[in-house]
Amino acid sequence: MHAAGDIGCWLCVGGGQPRDSSKPAAAKSSASIRPAVTQRPYDRMPARPLGEGAVDDRDHAFLRTAFEIPVPGGHKIPPADKVVVIHRLDARYGDLAWMPDGRTPCYGKIREGYSSLNCGRLSDEPPAPGLLFTATGEHDRVGSVENRDEVRVVSFVITEGGPARFDHVKRSKEMGPVHQAVARFPTGRMVTFLTFDRPHGLLDPEAKICRSDRQTCFPSEHVPL
Repeated sequence: MHAAGDIGCWLCVGGGQPRDSSKPAAAKSSASIRPAVTQRPYDRMPARPLGEGAVDDRDHAFLRTAFEIPVPGGHKIPPADKVVVIHRLDARYGDLAWMPDGRTPCYGKIREGYSSLNCGRLSDEPPAPGLLFTATGEHDRVGSVENRDEVRVVSFVITEGGPARFDHVKRSKEMGPVHQAVARFPTGRMVTFLTFDRPHGLLDPEAKICRSDRQTCFPSEHVPL
């Protein structure tokens, strides 16, 4: 799709009077030339998880725990077959996501006593090539001076395509593994959901995560917004 532009009169010059062919045509102002606008694909139907990302019998307690939390205003609890399970910590906790359409990501971080559900909107400009959405990270538990070293920060990323594997290229000390799951829209377009965790506090700013073909990479210490 392209942005709508003004429709001019291709045959009229100077109020409809014919132009003298012996005179050179005036050059068009650069301001009048509008570049084509390439818009992000917009899928109107929900995405469905593929493979291990699909909900199965082991996830019933997980979904009950997740949707005891109020879903952000304006959004609904998704059907189980639209929920993407990114990471299973145990029977009741982990990370999940869903996309009710191609422009709306929702993400759940479900932990004992410290869970959250968030929904957002894809920006008009991607954060970086191949990236659709990033969340810099949320604590996985309530921290205090006594247990601050035990608190982890969980980051959430959505990328275009699938199911190529993502992993650490340069891994910071104590950085957790990359968890991922793929979903596909009815149009055939696929997206990959990623979560990973790290210790609370600063790490190596050069650490990054890349897709196996190296076409999409992003910093794992400080994910770009």
